[in-house]
Amino acid sequence: MVENFANQHWMLIALIFFGILGYIAWIRQRDQRWIEKKFNHEQIMTASFGIIYLGVTSDEGPIRRRSGFLILTKERLFYRSRRAGLELDIPGDKLLKVYHDVRHRGEEIHQSLMMVDFINKNKKKDTAAFRVPYPPQWIQAVQATLKG
Repeated sequence: MVENFANQHWMLIALIFFGILGYIAWIRQRDQRWIEKKFNHEQIMTASFGIIYLGVTSDEGPIRRRSGFLILTKERLFYRSRRAGLELDIPGDKLLKVYHDVRHRGEEIHQSLMMVDFINKNKKKDTAAFRVPYPPQWIQAVQATLKG
């Protein structure tokens, strides 16, 4: 019996593969439940999972990449990281500009980023950087919803 499994490496690979898929599905379902508790379904214009948040220009220290989800509602742009519990809530009336760039805090990121200029809690201009899928579509959606 043991000899049969010794030559079946594909079973181990398949088990690992499906385990990773199951973990990703569980994480996404957990995030979806959190979103449903926090936001009214009719409020949400668009949402994306697997967003990389690179911080704001007022952050100190090196740029840290945090994975999470981004939600665009009729009133705000909201980000929440998965592990750190970090949240960034940008009300639509505090939004100044949304644009595309490949640099953040003077550092070349070598990736397409959605940059969001806004007024922070200290009443100063700040810029948040997000790596989102299809940045032009996200930029257009944010501009049309919050600036339109």
